Amino acid sequence: VVTIKVVDDNGSETNSIQAKVGDNLRQVLLENNVEVYKGLKQKLGNCGGGGQCGFCAIDFVETDGWVERSDYEAQKLKNKQPSTARLACLNNIQGPATVRVLS
Repeated sequence: VVTIKVVDDNGSETNSIQAKVGDNLRQVLLENNVEVYKGLKQKLGNCGGGGQCGFCAIDFVETDGWVERSDYEAQKLKNKQPSTARLACLNNIQGPATVRVLS
């Protein structure tokens, strides 16, 4: 079991989640009432975790043991800043992390 900390834009912790290595990050965030999809367009237009829409973008503020993002993920996030942005749906938990949901 590892800890996933969720922070707001100011870096203040808003949620601390205990999760198992191997669990899907998007699913864990949603199950713990973390608003992954900000805005009506994202709520209605998300692909349901298939890695197609790019709406579940998060910033990996701090990670321990996570692999770098794939070329596919980089292509989907080419217009997203910061460069540490990742898609929650394409990442299974690999260790402790601090994340910030991007809008």
